[in-house]
Order: sequence, then structure tokens, then C-alpha cells
Amino acid sequence: MLLIFRPYKIGDVVNIAGNLGKVFEIELFTTAIDTFDNRRFIIPNSEIFGAVIENITYHPVRRVDIEVGTDYSADIDKTRHALETAISTVSLRTSDPEPAVVLTGLGASSVDWSVRIWARGNDFGDAKQALIRAVKIELDRARIGIPYPQMDVHLDKPA
Repeated sequence: MLLIFRPYKIGDVVNIAGNLGKVFEIELFTTAIDTFDNRRFIIPNSEIFGAVIENITYHPVRRVDIEVGTDYSADIDKTRHALETAISTVSLRTSDPEPAVVLTGLGASSVDWSVRIWARGNDFGDAKQALIRAVKIELDRARIGIPYPQMDVHLDKPA
């Protein structure tokens, strides 16, 4: 069935039967994938056929998401501006679809944001690294902190 429907081809990066890697070979009964730490898995096609197949490189453009939390004391508009500036410095992003800075929630220790750009599939890893770097640099430049989870402990005096 895999040879008829062709949900992936040699060279595609896939997550099949819980294994992430690049398709090396598709045989009648097995599919061989090479992992990113250079291991080869030979997966029976019978396991693949009934499982979810994620073809990561199917589309030519992918969205890069960076989740970041900022201090509650930081001004929302100033934070959004810093994150938008970070996006503008990433040269590997595509202009279509549009990038986005999304306020996603008010967490226990931070105001939570998602910074999203689109990049060509071949540039995904480098674009993600560039975006993480740009977000950190711009938040530092704006003096906006990235808090870590905290817990206050109060000790009662014994009676």
C-alpha cells in the first residue's frame, strides 16, 4: 500500500512508527530511515501502514515557532515591539505567509508569547536558531527579562 499511495519518498524527513529520520530506502516489506545521529532503522511496512506518518519535508515552506516568557513587569507594547524587531533581523524568513507575534497566555511566572516566522524547509533549522538568537538579543536590548519558574516557600512557626 505504501508503494501505491507514496506518502513519502527517498530523501524525505519523516516521523514514522515513532522514528524520526531521513528516508534512505523503500522496499516491498521494509522502509529504511537514517536518524540525525547517524543510526539506521529498518521498519517493517506493516508497522508503518497502520500508524500515523508525519512527512516533515512535504511542504516547501514551514512555520518556525519560538515560545518565550517575559517578566510580568515588562510593558506589553514594548515587548511586542522587541519581538517584532527580532523577526525583522532573521534573513532566512520568507515574507509570505506573514510572520506573527502572538500573546498566548499569562503563565505562573511569565507573560507567554509565541514568535512565528515561515522559512523554506531546507532552512528550517538555521532559521529556528537565528530566531531564538534574535529574540534573546532584542529582549536583552530592551531590558526585558525572561523569568524562570519560581516558588515562594513560607514556613509557619511551630505552635
